[in-house]
Amino acid sequence: MYSPRRHLLRQTYCAAVAAALLPLGSVALAEPTLRTLTPGVLRIGTYFTNPPFEYVSEGEKVGFEVDLMSEVASRLELQPQFVDTRWEVIMEEMAERRFDCIVGGITITPGRRRLLAWSAPFMTTTLSLIVDAARSPGMTGFADLKGRTIGVQAATTDDTTAVAMRRAGKIGNVRVYQFSQLTEAIADLRAGRIAAVMKVSPAASWFVRKTPGLRILGQIPDDPQPLGIGFNRANSPLVNAVDGVLAKMQRDGGYATIAKHWRVS
Repeated sequence: MYSPRRHLLRQTYCAAVAAALLPLGSVALAEPTLRTLTPGVLRIGTYFTNPPFEYVSEGEKVGFEVDLMSEVASRLELQPQFVDTRWEVIMEEMAERRFDCIVGGITITPGRRRLLAWSAPFMTTTLSLIVDAARSPGMTGFADLKGRTIGVQAATTDDTTAVAMRRAGKIGNVRVYQFSQLTEAIADLRAGRIAAVMKVSPAASWFVRKTPGLRILGQIPDDPQPLGIGFNRANSPLVNAVDGVLAKMQRDGGYATIAKHWRVS
């Protein structure tokens, strides 16, 4: 005999069994998860030759963006995995989906926007010029660089800016160093082989703090440097999720705490 109560119980039981037997992937239909190369992991491409953003100290990988991206990953309930690469290839590798995202004190430029998707800038800074106070005690402004040589890192915005200064007759020459050789540029500055080194301001300040005798001559005017996180252009959900976390960190003080610790604010 048909029993409405028995029929309802049977329907409930069958629904529960069916839900239990659903493949794990179908849960994502109800609760979408972020698409990363390895589930549960945020694979971050960078290079540990760029203090204070990323570098090696006493055998440990540290830096402002190491702490920043670790916090971003944690808030997304992902495990951060930092993968060491080189500046010269990092954006091409990102376009090839070798990472979920990349960092490295990278300025967002129109050309880089054509290659990758980018987060909202988490910092907008400037370019600074480092000089040796002992060798150039009378140098007080950019006019004193006329006819002098400036050291920059290859394929960076400081390289582009220095070339523009040379064309405008504001400096005499530009000496280009591989990205990982900034310490060589600093050594050449100390030895008097170049007059100044140009670098994004947080990095310039770091070298001045760590190297007695160096000082900041000044910041390049009207040349803002928005720094951000790069992504493959096909992964907008991850970009949006990271932007959401960065915005929340700005509101709740999480970003300010990390920036203050690394003295990049």
